[in-house]
Amino acid sequence: MSDEKVTIVNVDSSGHKEEKVEQGWYNKVSSERIDRWRVVPRVLMLLYGLAFYRGMNWFMELENPTLEQAGFVSTLVGAGAAWFGLYVGSGHRKKD
Repeated sequence: MSDEKVTIVNVDSSGHKEEKVEQGWYNKVSSERIDRWRVVPRVLMLLYGLAFYRGMNWFMELENPTLEQAGFVSTLVGAGAAWFGLYVGSGHRKKD
């Protein structure tokens, strides 16, 4: 063991009174409710839709697309199928 000293500081808060603060809506929503609303998968699908839209517009505006550009768009479309499959498969499963 090394010869380092450790100092422990004990903070006594017995003279401190707690204040009641009004809670906002974000403190009242439980994690289970957020899971039921499926917020994260829906936001990800929305962001993918935006990326898909912008990617397709970019590709269609090209006069002479190269093989690399076509491959990029193909990857973007293929990722959409994977995202959709994950979104549909991530739903709530009922217990028997």
